[in-house]
Amino acid sequence: MKNGFVLIITVAFLAILAANAFIFTEFVRLRSEVQYNQNFRFLADRVARTGISAGEIVLSLDKNSYDWFDDVWVKPKSLVFPEGSVEVTIEPLDARFNINSILNNDKSINTQSVNLFSNLLSVMGFPSSLLDTLLDWLDSDDFPRIFGAESEYYGTFNPPYKPANGPLGDVTELVFIKGFTPEILISKVGTPGLSDLLTIFSDNKINVNIASPIILQMLGYSTDSVEKILNERELRPLSMNILMNIDRQTTSSLTRVIKFSSSFFCIRAVADCNGVMSTQSLIVQRTSSGIKRLKWERN
Repeated sequence: MKNGFVLIITVAFLAILAANAFIFTEFVRLRSEVQYNQNFRFLADRVARTGISAGEIVLSLDKNSYDWFDDVWVKPKSLVFPEGSVEVTIEPLDARFNINSILNNDKSINTQSVNLFSNLLSVMGFPSSLLDTLLDWLDSDDFPRIFGAESEYYGTFNPPYKPANGPLGDVTELVFIKGFTPEILISKVGTPGLSDLLTIFSDNKINVNIASPIILQMLGYSTDSVEKILNERELRPLSMNILMNIDRQTTSSLTRVIKFSSSFFCIRAVADCNGVMSTQSLIVQRTSSGIKRLKWERN
């Protein structure tokens, strides 16, 4: 009886030792794996930043008076280093509509920008009521428009919050505004979401040399005129004379809104170091004195 009890104790003790050995082995393995991933994560971040810097150099080398689909920065760039690889893309943000252009510097409403945003909603088939909710979010008063919403509405949420009563700090802020649902904001296969067409970084002018057909329609060009513009862009950069020949009336009304070059860009770098990924983006402004960094994001 006593020998049997000792045997049970011995077996239990050995089981505990085995379990501890397994746990220790797993701990060492996991720690090594974490260290391995951290090392490659560091390298991936560094490679991504190198890709961003390369994008800045490419932009600074472009001295054209226009920005067009044939420019050197338009095509994605692939860079390979001993530590890993990185894909670099550059997007001109002034091919989008600046949502904050709806507010003038004195916080009054800019009628032309309001009309453009209304056009954009119509072109995309979104409810016109979104214009009221956006204006109420931006304006400084607390009086809701017919289809709008002010503090009383947002105060019913848990937790409650208030409208900005000023310009957006980021396009993602739209998700807090009544009616701006993910279905409206986020792109679907083959169809851009509203967020894909908006920015807060630009001089409030749109580069028609690169603007999408939706943005061109937002500007007021007919479907026929948009087709002619796209055909011209296949051959050469646009100019005011070319647009006047296509649609003089619409172009004449847009002289303060359109341009043919870009100043604001998003440089995005996706690095891969042995399967560990790092995605970073930098918003820049290209000026006559060089590249000015505005906002850095790491995804």
